[in-house]
Order: sequence, then structure tokens, then C-alpha cells
Amino acid sequence: MSPPSTTVPSASTGLGVARARATEVQWVFPQRLATALAGKSVVGRDDSCATVLAGGEVSRRHAEFRIDGPIAAVRDLESRNGVFVNGARVVDAPLVAGDVVRCGEWIGVLVSTADASPAASFGEIGAGWYGGATLRAAVEPARRLAIDLPVVIQGETGTGKEGTARAVHAWSGRPGPFVAVNCAALPAELAEAELFGYRKGAFTGAAQTSPGLFRAAEGGSIFLDEILDLPLALQPKLLRVLEDRQVRALGETRDAPVDVRVIAATQESLADAVASRRFRADLHARLDGLTVVLPPLRARREDIAPLFAAFLRQHAGGQPPDVEPKLVEALCLYDWPLNVRELLLLARRLLALHGHEPVLKRTHLPERMLAERMQAERLPAGRADTAPGAGASDGEPAGDAKPSRRATDDRSEFEALIEALRREQGSVAKAAALIGVSRARAYRLISANPDFSLDRVRS
Repeated sequence: MSPPSTTVPSASTGLGVARARATEVQWVFPQRLATALAGKSVVGRDDSCATVLAGGEVSRRHAEFRIDGPIAAVRDLESRNGVFVNGARVVDAPLVAGDVVRCGEWIGVLVSTADASPAASFGEIGAGWYGGATLRAAVEPARRLAIDLPVVIQGETGTGKEGTARAVHAWSGRPGPFVAVNCAALPAELAEAELFGYRKGAFTGAAQTSPGLFRAAEGGSIFLDEILDLPLALQPKLLRVLEDRQVRALGETRDAPVDVRVIAATQESLADAVASRRFRADLHARLDGLTVVLPPLRARREDIAPLFAAFLRQHAGGQPPDVEPKLVEALCLYDWPLNVRELLLLARRLLALHGHEPVLKRTHLPERMLAERMQAERLPAGRADTAPGAGASDGEPAGDAKPSRRATDDRSEFEALIEALRREQGSVAKAAALIGVSRARAYRLISANPDFSLDRVRS
């Protein structure tokens, strides 16, 4: 296929971690249901509730969700087992998108206007690749773009870049194969030969002729994973292949035509790499037909529970053990620095160590996850009407609701956080993003400074 006469301006798609105000509770465990936040919506066991949550730990009228102007909130209707927001028990508390709510054995996640859709939207996007509304929205332009423009997939490690690439290839309808190349694993001295091929005897060790990976993908797609690790000296040769649609194998004197669609993947912006002179600007321009930015798992918490359940079914022979609700809650609260890959490895680990037990429990989680949970409950300091006994297990006696606070020497970071909170009218999520720390880190800084009042900032 002949190349376009001009470079197509880049399009870009993706969703950041920050979201608009929440408009829907997506219940992700033990079933997938949805509660729309319009006016007031009561959930509980009673058939008169807007959303019926069946279960022995759910009261008849358990909680009321409401929208009051721009504010979403939840109120405990004197339920037997309480309402928990981000792991802490509350009486009446504001909510933001991404918050995790527990009512009895039910776990829900607040989603935003942009992301809201029926909970049943979670499913298989590509072969063996699953996600919900947030991920679907990020990759939808690539599905619609059936023409042979190159695609750049940007995302953190473990977000599913290869799964996206395979889906793009499938959506294109190209009859040839999908060939994946890890550029980081290509030896610098052999990268050109591996990609473009070589003739027998072209160099020491070339015992037989090889067509190369580009020609192996003829009629299909070649996926250049971690393209920023491609040797700098090889970048102009790749540019020539993309422009001329021809390759010249080492030891050959003639070019061979090649018809492949190029899909590249990177953990960071190619534009930033160009600015720092680690990537050629002309190669970036040739690759950047469409950029798909994959959201990290922490930006789509509503997908964590169904993904975990799918992994358990996949690796337990279709008969996984039951799962404790508090385990699911802990999974939804964890920030998953290694994203879906880390969740998959956790599911396999739990099955290997505890798969013989009837129920997987929160206590089965790795120490690092339990330590993070104990250090930073996600309830912001000063959230309205925190219940006595906040953070206690269901059925435990009520006690002091305040978390223990200790001094910290991170004074400059805390002062930067205070300034950011004032600029963002008390929004912890926005302030944390502004100074470049996690929301959990911001909560820890607040908790470690008992003289600071978040309520005063918000008022």
C-alpha cells in the first residue's frame, strides 16, 4: 500500500486520573449493578429501594446517595453494619469519583459523568483483553480508525499495551500476522538484522538467510513495544522503511517491498522524548497517526473487581474459591503501580497459596498491601460526620474515630500541599495532583499534622 502524500496530523485519546463529579455508583461485588445519583437514591434489601442489594449484612434501608448541587454524598440510614467510604466508617460524607463504598457485603465505586455507563459494559474488548467504560472510551478511536495509519499506544507498565495492539490489528481486518517485537530486548549490534533481515554470510554467525521481522509481518501488523529503547542509530533506517515501504536486508543490494501496519508502544510521551533528543522528530511525525493513552488501573477502579474475578476463573479451572468482601474492598483501594499485570500476578499468587481454602480473605494479601492499607485509609481528614468507631470492623465496639497522628519531617512537602489545597478549594485529589504526589500520600501528610484543619480550608 502506498504511503500517504503528507503526514496526517496526530490525534490523541485517553483519560487522565482526575475525573468529573461522580454521577453513578457501580456496584462491582458480589454482582454488577448501578445506582444513578440523581436527587436521592436509597439502597438496601427492601424492594422499595432504588437499588436492591441482597445479602445478610445489608439492612432493609441501608444508605441514601444524593446529589446536592455539585456535591455527591452518602448517608448511613442507621444500618446494622454501617457504611464505609474508602475503608472508613461514615455517617454522612461527601463523595468524589473513584471513591470506594461498602454497604454490607456490597462494594461500589463512584464513576464520573464522562465514564458513567451501565455496569454491564465491562467485558471483552479484544481477544483475552477485558475492560469497562473508561478503557473502552480510551481505545474507541483506534477501533473506528480502520485505515492503515500508524498507532502509538502510550501507557504505564502493565496497562495492556500489547492487548491494545492486538485489538487494533484485529479491528483493521488485515489478513497478515501480528508480529510483536520488544525493542528493549534487541541487541544493538543485531537490531537491524533482526528487523530488516539478512543474507546468509552477511556477518559472522549468519548461517542462513532470514527475512527479518518486518517481512515476517507482511500483510499484517508489526508491534514495536518499548520503541524508545530502539538504538538511536537505527531510527533513520526505520524512518526510511516507513516512508518508502521497502526494506533492504543486510548483505542485499536491492530493496524488497513490504506492506505492514506499524503499531508502537511507549511508557512515556514520544513528544517528550523528542524534546530531550532521545527520539527523532521526523520519526515521531511518521509514527504519530493516532496516539492512544491507556488509563492506569487506579483511574478505573470499577474494573478491578471484575478483572480479579476473571483472573481467578481463568487460573482456577473455572471453579475459584469464594472471596471475602473486605478483600475486594482492599483491592479497589490499592493504587496498583504495576497495573493489570500486578493484579493478575496477585490472583495467581493467592490461588497458589490459598486456593485450597473455601474463602480468600483480606489477611491473605501481601504484606506491602496490608501495610499501605493500615498507613493510609482513603477517607480525607475532616470529612463530614465521620462515625464513631470509624475504621473498625463490622460489629466491633465503637471507639475513637480519629486516626493516630504522628509528626513528619516532610515539612516542605506539607507546606506545598497546604498551598495547593487552598488553590483547589480543599480538593485533596486535585491538590495532590498539583504537587505531584499520590492522594494516599496527601492524606498521610494531613494526618501527620494534627493542627491542620481541612474543614477550615474547605469553608
